[in-house]
Amino acid sequence: MATRHIHSSPTLPINPTPSTMSKLPLLLLFSFLCLCSAQSGRQTQQWQQPNQCQIQRIQARQPQQRFESEGGVTEIWFQNNDEFRCAGVVLIRQTIKPNSFDLPGQGLHSLIVPGCAETYQSVQQYSQQETQRRGGQVQDEHQKVRRIREGDVVANPTGMVHWYYNDGNTDLVLVSILDTSSNMNQLDQQYRKFYLAGDYSRLQRLQEQRQEEQPQRYQEQGISANNIFGGIDDQILQEVLGVEKDLVEKIKGRGDMRGHMIRAKSGFQLIRPSRKEEEYERQSRDVVQNGLEETLCTIRLRENIGKPSRADLYNPQAGRISTVTNNDLPILRLLGLSATRGVLHRNAIYAPHWNLNAHSLIYVTRGSARVQIVGNQQQHAIFDGQVQEGQVLVVPQNYVVVKQAGDRGFEWVSFKTHENAMTHNLVGKTSPFRGLPVDMLASMYQISRQEAENLKYNRGQEMALFVPSYRSQGRASA
Repeated sequence: MATRHIHSSPTLPINPTPSTMSKLPLLLLFSFLCLCSAQSGRQTQQWQQPNQCQIQRIQARQPQQRFESEGGVTEIWFQNNDEFRCAGVVLIRQTIKPNSFDLPGQGLHSLIVPGCAETYQSVQQYSQQETQRRGGQVQDEHQKVRRIREGDVVANPTGMVHWYYNDGNTDLVLVSILDTSSNMNQLDQQYRKFYLAGDYSRLQRLQEQRQEEQPQRYQEQGISANNIFGGIDDQILQEVLGVEKDLVEKIKGRGDMRGHMIRAKSGFQLIRPSRKEEEYERQSRDVVQNGLEETLCTIRLRENIGKPSRADLYNPQAGRISTVTNNDLPILRLLGLSATRGVLHRNAIYAPHWNLNAHSLIYVTRGSARVQIVGNQQQHAIFDGQVQEGQVLVVPQNYVVVKQAGDRGFEWVSFKTHENAMTHNLVGKTSPFRGLPVDMLASMYQISRQEAENLKYNRGQEMALFVPSYRSQGRASA
């Protein structure tokens, strides 16, 4: 269904099952709950508790709730634990079936921006009777439709209607982060979603009956039971829309049991350029523009970080890291979020590191890894365990995290709560060790000068992705 987030808010064949989810295409989405300027950024809201990030333990989380619709499945990680409350976000995973909409795959995406022109137009030929009634040929027009692909990061600004359509032959998986803690969120940290179509009251009752062990009502978790027209008087809608009463009933969706993802009718058509024209448009964006071109009507909303050629860090034996910040996708400056895509080969290690200015949500897309997270006051790691495909792990700002891939490798996406998240490595060419004198290291750790030199230079030419020694591989496999 076409949806509107009131708060500020990244793909291949096979049906989604726990054992095959890794084979599905994945699109990473930023559905931010508020627009945030680069100057203001994320600020603590008046209702936030000052000690909410005093975390003693972190867990790898599965989604708390699952909603089934005609066209797919929605799973949600809510803010009902310390880590998610600290990060101030909600995470959503949507699996859209082929030929289905998320009422707002490989697929299509459109953002409806108020005040922007309907720049996609076509002329449709109607029957003789319809032509006479409408006065000849009728022109259809709508706002821009964008092709989305595996590995895309897509930004949806606050409060704007958007939709997704899976025009492929396999399920499309969308993973979205919603930032409920932005300083422009005028309500609270509750997740809220408003639909333009559908009726969820009866579907709500059926879902609750299936989940009696975890009875969570739609309204309690921010999902309305009716679409936004449901509470408006019928006569007023007739007047403002200029339609008959029976059409108003249909718009309100009373008795519609399809859910918020629906199947497209046969003959469904969209106006969009050919792939050749889309490629020409993409290349033309590289040309310097006059400064008036980059408005919200034309601003670029997506960036692909899935391709190996897009890597910012690369070690052919260990893996690769790709990032997208406001420098790559300028709209992220408004939204205050960024992302990282990581791939580790079998038993490879992503060295200990921390985020200087952001919380991080790790979503596992494939494989498994041992992950350790260390805070500033604990003698032991607040998380030390295995994370699997489909799980989410929150890493608070400045907490150190280290990852070692399992035998099947490890792939993940990290959503960061800053538009230009900065990461610092404890080991490697950019580590603090390289900037300190050898004698200082020897004094700090009460070691010999030779040991200090080994500490400083043994991994000094590598960046952050390491192939473990034979002994380390043996321990990792044990």
